[in-house]
Amino acid sequence: MNNILLVEDDPEQASLFAQVLQMSGSAVETVADASEAQARMTAEPFALLLVDWDLPGEMKGDALILWTKIHHSGIKTILFSNHPQVDDIAAACGADASFRKTEGIIRLRQLITALVP
Repeated sequence: MNNILLVEDDPEQASLFAQVLQMSGSAVETVADASEAQARMTAEPFALLLVDWDLPGEMKGDALILWTKIHHSGIKTILFSNHPQVDDIAAACGADASFRKTEGIIRLRQLITALVP
């Protein structure tokens, strides 16, 4: 079972993504911002960080991925957003993959399976 940390500030979207991923057999913990994510990653091991680019507070999703790559290099990362440049932003911060929310949950599950089989 994959242990996923989902960082999404929209409670409805967080709930939807978490439910679908849990139905696929993953354990999912959700937090609403980067500082909560940093605290959780420090306290518990995760296989995957699934992070929205546009987060509240001072740290956006791309900066959280950079921090994760430095402090928790074993965690795979996916940056997601509806922003049209999400692929470029993900590549610039070193994310393992990117996902546009409109691509659908099947595509997300494929990405996760490829990263953490």
